[in-house]
Amino acid sequence: MKKLRLGFGSVFSLIVMYFIYKYSSDKGWGILAFISKWYLIIVGGLFILILAISLLVVILTLLAFGITAFKIRKVKKHLKKTKEKIIEADFEVRE
Repeated sequence: MKKLRLGFGSVFSLIVMYFIYKYSSDKGWGILAFISKWYLIIVGGLFILILAISLLVVILTLLAFGITAFKIRKVKKHLKKTKEKIIEADFEVRE
């Protein structure tokens, strides 16, 4: 089974297909314009979907790191305040 790869070649083919679509629309070639338009819609949509999912993962990861850093800072402040309130005392047990 082949892996789906979208790289520089896919971007280049989208650019070429866009110019083919524009040229065939100007010349009145309906079938070629139809095929190139649907190629642009399917492959371009897939490309945009992959980019959107990647961006969403990055944003959610940064958000998780930010929330975790905020909670750690809050816990450190709380521990610092409780350390200041501790009183050390010596005691003896008398019998």
